[in-house]
Amino acid sequence: MGLFNFVKDAGEKLWDAVSGHHDDQAKKVQEHLSKTGIPDADKINVQIADGKATVTGDGLSQEAKEKLLVAVGNIAGIASVDDQVKTSAPAQESKFYTVKSGDTLSAISKQVYGDANQYNKIFEANKPMLKSPEKIYPGQVLRIPQ
Repeated sequence: MGLFNFVKDAGEKLWDAVSGHHDDQAKKVQEHLSKTGIPDADKINVQIADGKATVTGDGLSQEAKEKLLVAVGNIAGIASVDDQVKTSAPAQESKFYTVKSGDTLSAISKQVYGDANQYNKIFEANKPMLKSPEKIYPGQVLRIPQ
């Protein structure tokens, strides 16, 4: 558990800068998460205040928890995510990587694993947020499994 930082202006736009009462923003995030198809999205609660999302929940797998935290953080307007989610069983945490301009999954794979051909491992770890290995963007945060 802890605080994860994200690029506030990068990510999926669920609301514009002038709209959005905090309760409306939280509701839009919850709806977005249920549409992603990430398991256990219904087991978490999201509260938003001043660009910070606090995510609470219990009984999730480590993988589902990480995917949900990344999905919340990769929404435009969210600068940080406070992880208050409890997992059902202890597991090794993934690393996280913020995509830079010019990055590809192959290049990231080469950097973190020493083998560009391991890019599919990163792609699979970030499904369903990633629809294609070619569609990543600067500022996006990705899960990097061990």
